[in-house]
Amino acid sequence: MRGEVVKGYEYRNPEETAGKVLGLLRQYNVMKPEQLEAFFPGQEKAAGRALKKLEKTRQIYRNPYTGLIASSEFAYSLKDEGTMKCLWVLADMMRRKPVDGHYLAGKEDFPIRILFYSGAEIYDILYVGDGDLKLVNGMFARSRRAGENHIIAVEDGNLMGVVAVPGTIGFCLVKEDGRVEYYKKSAERSG
Repeated sequence: MRGEVVKGYEYRNPEETAGKVLGLLRQYNVMKPEQLEAFFPGQEKAAGRALKKLEKTRQIYRNPYTGLIASSEFAYSLKDEGTMKCLWVLADMMRRKPVDGHYLAGKEDFPIRILFYSGAEIYDILYVGDGDLKLVNGMFARSRRAGENHIIAVEDGNLMGVVAVPGTIGFCLVKEDGRVEYYKKSAERSG
């Protein structure tokens, strides 16, 4: 039976899946298990099994209090709620359109958390918390480059009307369960 192709089924190498899971976790440091599984559409169970195997072999760290998984205990200490919310946005975008690649933005790119590209378009996902408004608006008072495509995840829906970031294509709120609600920026507010 091994090596044969069974109609309607595809063999998935558990070691390969575990490698992809570990690579994704190392790329983004800290995730919820459900978040990680969202990056493996149609392979959620295989990703879940890979997580258990990696945890059993101590290749990943699971915080016993929060249930969050991380590439290491040190990586867990660097946990950023804004980035975790942006990961939900990225996972949702991957269900909506082909995403050719995605990366964690560097600290110097704050408040941008994640960059991704689809075809010839580059997008970034920003997170704006309640305490970030003045800083973010000040940083983007002079746009850095033409043709920016910003998707802005906000902590509070009331921030949508006061965030002034040129190149914003939309806002979103991320619910606790990972659902993403999108809001289009009105024409008169385009910055």
